[in-house]
Amino acid sequence: MWRSLVVPLLCGATVLTWAQIQARPTGSAIQITPVEELNSSGDDFVTGIARGGREVFLTSSRDGGRQRLYRVPREGTQWGFPERIRGTIADATHVGAASSTADGNVLLFAAFQHELGGSGRTDIYRAHRSGKRWRQVENLGEVINSPYWDSQPCISADGTVLIFASDRPGSAGGTDLWISHREGSRWSAPTPLRALNSAADEMAPVLAADGRTLYFASNRDGTFDIFVSRMGPDGSFGRPEKLPSPVNTPADEFYYLPLPDQNAALLSRTTPAGDLDVFLVVPNPNPPEPILMVQGTVRDAYTNDPLGATITITDLRTRRKLAELYSDEETGEYYVALPAGRTYSITASREGYLFYSERFEVPRNAGSSTVTKDIALTPVERGRTRLLVFFDFDKAELKEESLPDLDRLVEFLKAYPSVRISVEGHTDDVGTDAYNDRLSQRRADAVKEYLVKNGIDPHRIETKGWGRRRPLVQGTTEEARAQNRRVEVIVIQ
Repeated sequence: MWRSLVVPLLCGATVLTWAQIQARPTGSAIQITPVEELNSSGDDFVTGIARGGREVFLTSSRDGGRQRLYRVPREGTQWGFPERIRGTIADATHVGAASSTADGNVLLFAAFQHELGGSGRTDIYRAHRSGKRWRQVENLGEVINSPYWDSQPCISADGTVLIFASDRPGSAGGTDLWISHREGSRWSAPTPLRALNSAADEMAPVLAADGRTLYFASNRDGTFDIFVSRMGPDGSFGRPEKLPSPVNTPADEFYYLPLPDQNAALLSRTTPAGDLDVFLVVPNPNPPEPILMVQGTVRDAYTNDPLGATITITDLRTRRKLAELYSDEETGEYYVALPAGRTYSITASREGYLFYSERFEVPRNAGSSTVTKDIALTPVERGRTRLLVFFDFDKAELKEESLPDLDRLVEFLKAYPSVRISVEGHTDDVGTDAYNDRLSQRRADAVKEYLVKNGIDPHRIETKGWGRRRPLVQGTTEEARAQNRRVEVIVIQ
């Protein structure tokens, strides 16, 4: 049965001439061109994008007819050579349809007849990357996989949402889209996306980096076309909208992936030869919301060695932890996608080191962009870290946005009960020295008061207000002054 394949696209694919494909009226501004570097005489389709568009995951049958998974590096408009992913991941009759978190370190993929075993004809598996190696390859288990066809996984950029295709009982008909949410280290029982599913086939889900825009393929109108739906404030997806011509044609279209670093997308389409090829769509007629891609390297502040660290994303307004990702254990590299319209803290932590936090605000009207922020973690015994502590102008009362970092400091001090700290307050250059000295001292005292209220022995905490005498950066711009208005914690044991 054709659904035994990892991607059930081969049987029933519509074979047309180019004249037939171009018979529909085309949008004057949309250009669609084949990506020759990714295509072969077999089936080729891109199913996942990671690291701000610097790499994609390609499924191809170019090597002996079996579907295999490839990683393809990308720099701007230049594509590298497809590198076949080997090892335990490849130990199956067919393997592919891979999707990863934004950092590319957690990979979900589908496999048919994998040597690790599974629940059904095709199952979903997970792997973790360390440097250039894939480790901890495992079946996602019976919570996600069923005795039926479970394939084409799509994981959100932050790793908390999984959408996949399945023909298990409960489907509206054919193959449907199902969703699961990660709760700690576990996935919830999948539920069907009823607002998107039909009596026909829905498959090839792609959740954009904004975490809200979902593209998928459906043959509800006869051939497979690309549809888009957006998640509302209540967490449910709205009515799907069909993308315009020339994105959709009388041929079959699958896997529509917006490129995060340009107004473009990748699309897979059947060709007159009957195989699948990858095409570039410029511009993207229905783009996702803008995101800020933050990338960098986590290192030891003294040895400069790369570190694997936990990267935590927190919404400072709601104090809700949105995601938990990891920098690469061998390279220290991390990548985080931040949707627009929120203010975040990004915290890096590792056992034996003081945590480090950075604040990022992504305005709602911001365009997609990338910033580089390298992080240096200091060992506990000689550490200094900067807290994200916020005060209103001329005030020393803690704001709600400060509490996530203060709670982390409480956890740190409870984990290291012998550590003593000095809490040091700093101001910008506005005002007199005497006034700023008093203000910075009051702010340092406010941090101590919060720590003591949360169970920390006051004898472990010293406070000092430095006023404006120790600026973090030089300058009188608002950006420089904002960085200098800070609270730092120094280990003094």
